[in-house]
Amino acid sequence: MATREVYVAQAPRKKEGDEVTTRGRKPPRSPEIDVIYEDEGYVVVNKPADVRMDGEFDVTVEKLVRAHLTKKDATWEKEGKIRFVHQLDYATSGVLLLALTRRSAAFTCKQFERRTVQKKYLALVYGTIPPGTYKYDENIANQPGIDFRMTVGTSANPGRSALTYCTPVGYGEYLGKRVTKVLLEPSSGRRHQLRVHLLTAGFPIVGDATYALDSELGPDDPNTPPRMFLHAWNLLIVLPAPIGLRLFETDDPFKDFVKLSPTPPAKIPALVSHT
Repeated sequence: MATREVYVAQAPRKKEGDEVTTRGRKPPRSPEIDVIYEDEGYVVVNKPADVRMDGEFDVTVEKLVRAHLTKKDATWEKEGKIRFVHQLDYATSGVLLLALTRRSAAFTCKQFERRTVQKKYLALVYGTIPPGTYKYDENIANQPGIDFRMTVGTSANPGRSALTYCTPVGYGEYLGKRVTKVLLEPSSGRRHQLRVHLLTAGFPIVGDATYALDSELGPDDPNTPPRMFLHAWNLLIVLPAPIGLRLFETDDPFKDFVKLSPTPPAKIPALVSHT
């Protein structure tokens, strides 16, 4: 049986058509990024929320990681190349693995393509989801006419297959509204998959300005969440020998926002969909 080691993290200019989070929210200006693990082939970081992967923006994951690597080896500024083997949305935080060589990228890309990588996310959603584990399997498709939005597939716009398992892990209130903390386990990696599946089930993610009611709030509104409450909590993946199976994990970034109960309120509304 494979040995598993665990690594735990401790603690823009906008172009037309770009996705936004809560209106007026800006990316963090921290000059450094939280590095969970690194070796000659990989860097694993705890991506901040509201930071893009790359592109012509003041703050990106690529720029933050490049700055970190250049501090250790000045040749990285001109010679090094960072390869993305998977993606996190602009507004999503959490565990992100980046490859530093062509060979290391190929090794891990195969696992994502074969869906052998195990990913778990934490989210805070509006509404009360009864205890249990729920399977969301609607196809995910591009929303016609809106480049940055996705939707569930239809016969006319079928999209691609997607599968998410959702388990409530806590209940509480946030800004006067009932919320549920959920553990999400996607077995596919479609764009905005978790956000669309939860929205379709009737439980939009708190702070999601693209799909939730938070999109109507301004930056100075007292009911505006400080971020989208979706976080890539851990990643279980095999790295090349002799490293082997590794679990990369962060702390729960939402634990101080809401006082949670392990049981739901006495009165639970019926589910909108899914059983």
